[in-house]
Amino acid sequence: MVKWFRRRLDKLAAISEKRVEEYGARYVAFGVFSTVNYLIPMYMWSEWHANDISVYTVRIVAIVFSFILAVSDSWDNSLKKYRPLYWHFTVMFCLPFLVTFMLLFDGVTLYWIVNINIAVLFGIILLDFASFTVIYSIGVVLGVLVSCLLGHSSDIELPKYLMYPYFYMMIFVMGILIIFARDLSKKYDIRMKAMRMLAASITHEIRTPLSTISLILHGLDLDDMPEEKRRKQIAKRDMALHEVDCVFNIIDATLTKLAFNGNKYIDHEELSAEDCIRNAIEEYPFFQGDRSLVHVKIIKDFHFSASRNLFAHVMFNLIQNALYQIKAERKGQIFITVDKNKKRAFISVKDTAMGIKPEDINDIFKPFFTLKNEGTGVGLYFCKSALRSMDANIYCQSVYGKYAEFTIRFDRAW
Repeated sequence: MVKWFRRRLDKLAAISEKRVEEYGARYVAFGVFSTVNYLIPMYMWSEWHANDISVYTVRIVAIVFSFILAVSDSWDNSLKKYRPLYWHFTVMFCLPFLVTFMLLFDGVTLYWIVNINIAVLFGIILLDFASFTVIYSIGVVLGVLVSCLLGHSSDIELPKYLMYPYFYMMIFVMGILIIFARDLSKKYDIRMKAMRMLAASITHEIRTPLSTISLILHGLDLDDMPEEKRRKQIAKRDMALHEVDCVFNIIDATLTKLAFNGNKYIDHEELSAEDCIRNAIEEYPFFQGDRSLVHVKIIKDFHFSASRNLFAHVMFNLIQNALYQIKAERKGQIFITVDKNKKRAFISVKDTAMGIKPEDINDIFKPFFTLKNEGTGVGLYFCKSALRSMDANIYCQSVYGKYAEFTIRFDRAW
C-alpha cells in the first residue's frame, strides 16, 4: 500500500514539475504573500466567526501551508522533488478551496466577490491554462465537499445590488484568462519550434564543409615522406580530426537537447554509473588543458536503466556548463562524484567557480532561461526532461561566490 501510494505521489510530482518548468513558479514569493495575507486580518476572523471554529481553522491551515512554502528553499534535496506538487496543492487550498468554502459559509457578499476575483486573477498570473483548469476544479469540488461535511449550506443567491459589480468583474477576469493564458502557451510553442528549425538549418550548413574536411584529412597520402616528418604530419592530421570530431559532438549534443521531447519509452539498457562517467569524460570534446580540471571520485558504483546516448549528452551539458563558468571566472575545478547508500544513489557534478545567485536558483531549469550571454536556455531544461524519462531527477545547490553543485538522483538503482 505504501509503495503504491509512493508511486502515485511520484507520478503526480513529475507532472507538477513539468508544468512548473515550462511556466515557472514563485514558491517563496507566493508563500510569503499568502502567509501575511491570512495572518494580518486574524482579528477579523475571530470576531466575524466567533461561533464557528471551522472558518478560523481552515485559515490557520492556509497560513501553515503558505509558511512551509515560503521556507521551501531550505528543504532537504530529497523533499525538493515534491515542491512543485506542494506548490500546486497550496495554491489550490489558499485560492479556489477557501473561496468556495467561504461562499458556502457566508453566502454572496461584497467581500466574497472581491476575493473570488482576486483568486482568479492570481490563478491567471501564477499558473498555465491547463494547471489553472485542473487546480481550480479540484479546489471547488473539495470546498463543496468539506462545507457539506461540516454542515455549511448558506444561501448563495446573488443580491440584486451586487449583480452589476459581480458580472463586470467576472467578465473582466475571464477576458484576461482567455487572452493572456493562451498567448503564453502559444509563445512557448512557437519559440521552441523556431529554435529547432534554426538549429537544423545551421547544422546542415556546418556539417557539409566539416564532412568534406574530414574526408580530405583521412585521404591524405603521407607514405612518401621521411619518417620523422611523416610522424609530425600524422600528429597534426590527428589533431585536426580530433577538432572536427569535437565540433560534431557539440552539434549532436545541441540537436539532442532541442529535439528531445521527454519520451519515456526510448530504448533503455542497464548502465554502470562509473562506466558512464568515465566514457563521458573520454568522449567529451575537451580543448587544450581542460581535461586536467576534471576530477572523478567513485565512492560506490551502482547500476541504473537509461539510454546510454541520452545520459552521455546530459553529462556533456553539465561538464560544458561547469567549464564555461571556470573560464569566465578564470578559476575553479570540476569534481564528479558517484555514490550509493541505503537512501539514495547519485552522481554529482560540482564546480568551484562562482556559483549561482540565490535569486536565479529556482529558474535555471526553466526553458529559455540562461545566465550566458550566448546561451539558448535549453541545456538544463533538457537535462531535467531527459533524466525524468530515466526515472531520475536533478537538483542544484549553490553558494554564490564559492560553488555550484548539480546532483543527479536515481529513483531506481541497484
